Amino acid sequence: MAIHSTEAFVLRTYSLAEADKICVFLTREMGKVRGVAHGARKLRSRFGSSLEPFTEVALTYYHKEGRELVSVSNCDIVLSHFDRAARDVETAGAFSYMAELLVEFLPEHEANERLYRLVKAVLEAIEAQNDTRRALRYFECWLLRLVGFFPDLSMCPACGETIRDEESTFLTADGAPRCTNCSGGRGAEVSRELRGSIGRLLKLHPTDLGRDHISPDLVARIGEINYQIIRHSLERDLKSRKALGQL
Repeated sequence: MAIHSTEAFVLRTYSLAEADKICVFLTREMGKVRGVAHGARKLRSRFGSSLEPFTEVALTYYHKEGRELVSVSNCDIVLSHFDRAARDVETAGAFSYMAELLVEFLPEHEANERLYRLVKAVLEAIEAQNDTRRALRYFECWLLRLVGFFPDLSMCPACGETIRDEESTFLTADGAPRCTNCSGGRGAEVSRELRGSIGRLLKLHPTDLGRDHISPDLVARIGEINYQIIRHSLERDLKSRKALGQL
């Protein structure tokens, strides 16, 4: 039985039997990990509030070969975002949406240091700013890019030609980019202005998002394009997306 210690974010927890919880973590060293926290539902649990969503923790767990679930030994709080989520329904909705995206897109036990740093930076931005929607658009773009689903909007794979900066890109239903000639002007249009906004977004640190003057309309349009790619990739809608849209 191997023992592992790593930094991690709590993504989700589920009740198990009368006293335990199944926990889903994003770890720095081992990627997405699912484990059992024995006794976590007890009134005086040794885990306390360390298993709240997007709490950063120092995690220790045991992994027995052949078992899907690890056994959580210790989970000590490094940094908690629980207070903000508890008092702000929009932040709570954003956390639920981010967690669902990570759970759905990430494979088990596959480390991704850049993705861990992305989550950490976006949480810092949400704490520092009031523009949660802009932070979520940044998170969507980079998550899709890091897992290989964000398209190259400057290239048409149908004809192999570069799409010039002054031209629009058109996305097919499956999120594939097309130039004007190959698309016939059909599909979701990504205008020159929108392409430029996405490019700037990807170059920023999330704590600097408030300094960029991307209009609310363009931010909303980026969200529509991102979700088109997300929905096609997962072949379903996200439950948290609908709830977030109602906030």
